[in-house]
Order: sequence, then C-alpha cells, then structure tokens
Amino acid sequence: MRRKRISSILLAGAVCVSLLSGCGSRGEETAADIPQSEALQTEAAEESQNEEAAGETPSWKKDTSPVTIDWFVAYDWYGKVFDPVNNIADKKLQTETGITVNIITGDADKLNALIVSGELPDVVTFDAVASQRLQMENAGLVLDLEELAENYAPDLNVPQSQKDWYRNEDGKWYSLVSFYYGPERCSDEFGGFLVTHNSNFVRTDLLEQIGMTMDDLHTKDGFYQALKKVKDQKLQYDGMDVIPLTGVYPVNMAQQFGAQQEDEQVNLLDIKIQPEYLEALKFYNKLYTEGLITTDEFTQDQTQRDQKVASGQVFMAQGWMTVKQPRSALYSSDPNAKMLYCGTIKTGDSGKQHYLSSINAAGWTTTMITSGAQHPDRIISLFAYLTQEEAALDEEYGSGCYDIVDGKAIRKEEAVKEYEEDYNAAYNKYNMNLSFAMDYTIIQKYENLNVENELEKDRINMERDKDASLYDDKCFSDINPMAGTDLAAIKAAIDEYWKSAEPQIIMASDEAECEKLYSQAVEQMYSMGYEELYESQNEKFHKNKEKLGIEFAWPSLQK
Repeated sequence: MRRKRISSILLAGAVCVSLLSGCGSRGEETAADIPQSEALQTEAAEESQNEEAAGETPSWKKDTSPVTIDWFVAYDWYGKVFDPVNNIADKKLQTETGITVNIITGDADKLNALIVSGELPDVVTFDAVASQRLQMENAGLVLDLEELAENYAPDLNVPQSQKDWYRNEDGKWYSLVSFYYGPERCSDEFGGFLVTHNSNFVRTDLLEQIGMTMDDLHTKDGFYQALKKVKDQKLQYDGMDVIPLTGVYPVNMAQQFGAQQEDEQVNLLDIKIQPEYLEALKFYNKLYTEGLITTDEFTQDQTQRDQKVASGQVFMAQGWMTVKQPRSALYSSDPNAKMLYCGTIKTGDSGKQHYLSSINAAGWTTTMITSGAQHPDRIISLFAYLTQEEAALDEEYGSGCYDIVDGKAIRKEEAVKEYEEDYNAAYNKYNMNLSFAMDYTIIQKYENLNVENELEKDRINMERDKDASLYDDKCFSDINPMAGTDLAAIKAAIDEYWKSAEPQIIMASDEAECEKLYSQAVEQMYSMGYEELYESQNEKFHKNKEKLGIEFAWPSLQK
C-alpha cells in the first residue's frame, strides 16, 4: 500500500525527530560535568561488580572495553550525532556498553554505492521493505543475528514472530526491525495493540452549534448531513467561512464502508477495484459537487492544509496526520476550539462490518550487522541493550526523565517544564534519537492513561478505541515487486497514473460522469500491465500467509 509508505515517512519524522515529549532534569550534575573516561571506568566497574555478584550480568556489560561502531543510516534527513559528553542517553549507552557509535548518513543511492564497492560499515539501517534487504541477505553481506544472539546476547529482546516474519529462505534471521507489531505483544497480557491512522475528527464546538452529536457521524448519512448543515448554516469562525471537510482518502473511506481485501477463495482483492472504493469516490464526488469539499483540497500541500486546520477554518478532517500537529496550535489559541476524534463511519451501502488497516505492523526500518563488521559480538550486545524495555522508555521519555509507578511511566513535572521551555535543547540533552530497535508496544504497555491534557486524552482514546475494528496489515502490505524489475516499473506507472486520475474522478460533473471516469481508469490500469502485477502480488500474499500458518488473513474469513 502506498499509504503504508507515507505512514512510514511520517512516523520517521515523528519518532526520530520530534515524537518524544518531555523529560526531567537530573538536577545535579550532567554528562558534561563528569570527566568522561573516569566516569565510564568507575560506573561500569561498580555496576558490573554488583550484577555479577547477583549472577545477572547483562550481555552488554560482560565486555565494556572501548570500541567504536560505524553505523550507516540511509536517511539523509537523520541528524543524529553521538555525543556522550552533552547527551545523557548517549553517555548512559557508552557507560553501559563501552561502545561509541559513529553515525554516517546518506540515502538509498549511497547505500547501493557502499554495497557495490564492498565498503559497507559495521551496521546499516534502511527501510525494511527496500529491495536491498534481500539483496544483502542473499549475497552473504550480513550476519545471522539469531546465531550471534545465541552465542553472545541471549537477552536480546525481540519477539519470535518478528524473527519468523523476516526469516530468509535459508532459515536465518538477519534483520532487526523497528516498530514491529507482533501478536505476542499486541495482547491484553502484554499491553500492546495495533493502531490505525484511518480516523475522523470534528470540531466539537461547531458540532454542538449545528445541533448534532458524534454518534450521528458514525453513519454515512449522518456524516453527510453534518457537513451539509455547516454549509447551509453558513458557519463562520473568527470571521472565516468554515470548510466542511478536509482530508480526502478514498482507501480510508472505502475501508470505513466495509471494503474487503481477501475473497473466500483465499485470494488477494485489490481495494481499488472493490465496489466500496467506487462508493467512496462517488461519495466524495457528491460532497465536491455540493461544495462540501473545496477545489484546493486536491492542489494544496500539507503546510497549507495545516494552516487551515490550525486557524480553525475546518469543521471535519479525515486522517490522524491531517490533524496531529495543527489541532494543538488551534487548541493553544482557543481552548474551546477542540478538533477531537469522532470515530469512523461504521459501514457503507453494503452493510458489511468495516475493518481498518493497522499502521506498519511489519515495522519501519531494518538494521543489519554486515559480514565485515569488526566487533559483531559487541554489536549484538548493543542490540540487546537497545531492545530492553528500559531503553525503549528512555527513547520515548528521555533518560532519567520518568518514574515507573504501578507499572506506568510517569513523567517528572520538571521534565515537562524543561521541554516546554526549549524542546530541542531538552531533546538533545536527554534523548538518544536512536530508535532503530524500538518496539512501540513497550511504550503502550507502560503508557500512563491518567493525563490531564485534553488532546492527549483524546489521542489515547483514539488509539484504544474498541469500536474500531483493525486488522494486521503485514500480509497485505509486503506484496510489492522488487525494485528495479519490470513489474516494479509497471506498479510505479500505474500508481502515478492513478494519482492523477483519482482527483478527476472525484471532481466529475455528476455521479454518472464519476462512474464513467472510474471505469475508464480501471481499463487503463489493466492496459498498463495490471493483471501481471496482480498475479505477482497475489503470489506474495499467499506466501505471507504461509509464513504465519494461516489460511485467511481477512478477519471476517478467519475461523
């Protein structure tokens, strides 16, 4: 799914740059106050002696002699600089493991150049769905993490399902994947759960003004009637005409209408050629022709949309990323102007129960140890350190910036203030910004639900909404052809064509024209080689199910 990649990019920015929210002051000395070599030797020796006496020495503390690891990250926006002098989390990592991390950044082209030249550094990180993963695994350019863990880091904390999902055909596991959601941890027992970005939001103050409730928005007609009332009543906010709806995502709406993506014969169904997808396009067309969606919806960029939401000009919005940042700015300027989660439409004309795709259940990045690495034993112990629950919480809240009370992470009050005063300074002081081993289900497990901030409460309610029926997207998302192949070129051409055709379909003069343009677009897609592409995707879909040992991946078909 294209949406999966968009979600991954947004998640990259949110997690590795600005997701972490707040941490506390250490109060007394900082990393800069301590002579580094002395601190490392003293603290490492004392902690190692205590743990060895208890017989529980973690793998990363068995050898803390100084080593430097070269780590290539294939994201040129990633600005991490390992700084144990000024960064508390980096100092903690170096003290605990003895390892200094030398970060090298670039892009996919630079990674390709490193592969071709045979000059790969010790560790590489890039998109888990990228073709380089299998290329490196099959060429013997990376090491088996499972074997390394058995020999040097038995405390590596990775779900078995992740290892099995990413296991190569040779039976080995090479890829440590971040933000993976597995069944072992997406459970009531552990405390993790799947999350979707397919959500609807509404200005509750304006909803009350038109005399409707959130429950009204859970039906297709109620959703439409609310938008229509906003226009008919010529609602204004701060002197501006209110835009009824922003965020047009046919895949999201088709899912809310009950689109199914697997048939009873166990084959993949492409959502774009399901009746609920056409229903979504026709619904958007109706909204557009009645002026409930503005023309610039199809031309504005994210910044322009953010400005409209932040200014209070929008009544309803679709998609979490549409409102995540701007609703905070709006709430800060007017506490009565709340853009809150209002659930989703329960079904469409078919009456089928909706199922919403989860975000990136198969994860975001892969991190691999190259076959030429100088210290693979130390690197796997570093991975063990980074996969511990404490490291995940440090990554989320900041090292030393929270307490665990009754199994929940409680941020320190001074932490919040420090972040509010200068977010970047606090982040660079306390947070590792090294989330390429992060398992977010750990954060979910320790999440404090008793928060005062209304928008934060709303986010928690959204993510934990039991009425939103979600499905694990792994089998459906990891089906695309390898980059550089003829099929990959066909997919890219079809995606580009559909990207331009879809707005034209929605902006058709009427429903009949909308349906006509849609039929023409589907025909064009087939003429571009869609059938061959589908056969390849369906084959991968079946292989994905075989990995999981399941006959059906679609929830309503599972027995």
